[in-house]
Amino acid sequence: MAIQGALSIARSGLIATGDAMSVTGHNIANVNTVGFKSSRSEFAEVLSSSGGGSGGGLGVKMRGTNTSFTAGSIESTGRSTDMAVEGRGFFVLRDGNGVVYSRAGDFKRNEDSQLVNSSGLVVQGYALDDNGNAVGGLTDIDFSTTGSQPTATTALELTSNLSADAAVVAGGFDGTDFDSAYASSSFTTTVRAFDTLGRAQTMTLFFTKTGANSWDVNVGVDAAATGGTPGELDILGTVALTFNGTGALTAPVPTDITLTFDGAEAQTILLDFGTPSAAVGDGLGLDGVVQTGGATTLTIDQNGFPAGQLKDLRVDAQGVVTGVFDNGQSRALYRVALAGFPAPDGLENVGGGVYRETLSSGAATVGGAGDGGLGKVVASALERSNVELAQEFVDLISLQRSFQANARMVTTADSLLADLIQIVR
Repeated sequence: MAIQGALSIARSGLIATGDAMSVTGHNIANVNTVGFKSSRSEFAEVLSSSGGGSGGGLGVKMRGTNTSFTAGSIESTGRSTDMAVEGRGFFVLRDGNGVVYSRAGDFKRNEDSQLVNSSGLVVQGYALDDNGNAVGGLTDIDFSTTGSQPTATTALELTSNLSADAAVVAGGFDGTDFDSAYASSSFTTTVRAFDTLGRAQTMTLFFTKTGANSWDVNVGVDAAATGGTPGELDILGTVALTFNGTGALTAPVPTDITLTFDGAEAQTILLDFGTPSAAVGDGLGLDGVVQTGGATTLTIDQNGFPAGQLKDLRVDAQGVVTGVFDNGQSRALYRVALAGFPAPDGLENVGGGVYRETLSSGAATVGGAGDGGLGKVVASALERSNVELAQEFVDLISLQRSFQANARMVTTADSLLADLIQIVR
């Protein structure tokens, strides 16, 4: 009976509209979900057919949903492990069944020092060598064994002014012990150097004026540092400095001293006082230690450092993750991997902002940020949901009207059936 058919058609409209309202509600609920991609309901009419001919309509069904992979807005967060993709690429993650893909870059370091997403899936990338070149294939981004190895001091660079007004020390420098060394010095300073084990060692530089334009620099340490008696002075080397009448350094050229700290290997340290001048007015002899009137200022830079632990991370637009260590050093560690698909609409949504490759999506093309049009990484930022609330509310109103119309159709058909029953009486 046609009236019963109308009831069935209205029922299909109510079911399809209800399913579509669930999709719209899901979009609205995830308006603040990082990297969320909204979906659109797609409907199809249902027709009856018998034999080779076509019958009448049987109503409607929701054919499925279509995910919109348009980019959401990118918002700065200030967190060093947050990332966003500006472009078509997806982050590559590892789960128990292989690799999956996501646009959500709210990453963190877990208890095992791996870089993971909010669901604990490990971010994938390429390990980098000391020259910043990729080594091997796709791997977990894991900082559990990451550290900064110590580097022994190999150079001391002095940029100082020795006061031309300083008095000449009668008898010169006396390095018998620390007391006599301080007493026979015009100025002293200390510098912290590092041995081959990465241990800090305090070196004392004793500056003694020996003539009108000449100085001796004696480098000493506590003898305990070199395996001797604690408290005694061990002089490691002596360098003579000379200046011309303009205060420019005339000697020496950079000079090496060789020493062995207790328990460490022998090391050579270059003492760089600047480039000496060969003639007055040649412009040299002024880039390091000079002798002019006024106060003495002593500044020493050294190039060693101790072992360091990972303190922070920095990420650049190419997805290169640089480790910042607590010894002041930094090193490129990994490059974040991105993946692209011929038809991202065909990806399977497995929940949590994560997608899996399918035959419909095509095979993933995996590379680094900036490769093959995959896009670049925006550091310390997240991609917001691409849900357009205004459009969702418009769709919701339209679905509400559709639901109401189908409900009215049910009540109308029910009224007609009631009238028909009354005729029988």
